[in-house]
Amino acid sequence: MSFFIISQILVGLAALFDIASFQFTNRKTLLLALSISALLIAAHFALLEEWTAACLLVIGASRYFAGIFISDPRMKWLFYFVTVLGTILTFNGITSVLSCIASLFHTKASFMHNDKLMRWLMVFGTVVWGAHDIIVGSPVAVLIDILFIISSAIGYYRIYIKSTVVISQ
Repeated sequence: MSFFIISQILVGLAALFDIASFQFTNRKTLLLALSISALLIAAHFALLEEWTAACLLVIGASRYFAGIFISDPRMKWLFYFVTVLGTILTFNGITSVLSCIASLFHTKASFMHNDKLMRWLMVFGTVVWGAHDIIVGSPVAVLIDILFIISSAIGYYRIYIKSTVVISQ
């Protein structure tokens, strides 16, 4: 089996965690699911030799995991620094720039106290990851990005819009 096929299987497994993540109302459970997903996606990018993306997703997994225990918004500055440093050390052109921008959106989201804004920032970051994944030619990663955005919209609707409509009736 080729590294490409293995990478697509790993990113497919990550999809399960991504799809589930935004259906959780508990922030800590959501962040744990995202942490596991990020590690699987990091392995996927390592197999594709996309080192900036792999590095930033390991940092992302650490960030999500830290976010479970630490909600101090000042911690985001440490993760901003490590993200930019990781990008510089592994720089490889436009894909590095895109993965850095996406990771910075996700970093901001990880330390948000406002759950609604956190979810929107995650979607914006995922859109940028989607552009990255198209460029690197990972079809399952692109599919995950699309499914994550759809799942996020469904979760947002279910948690914030539908519950508001039911309460106001």
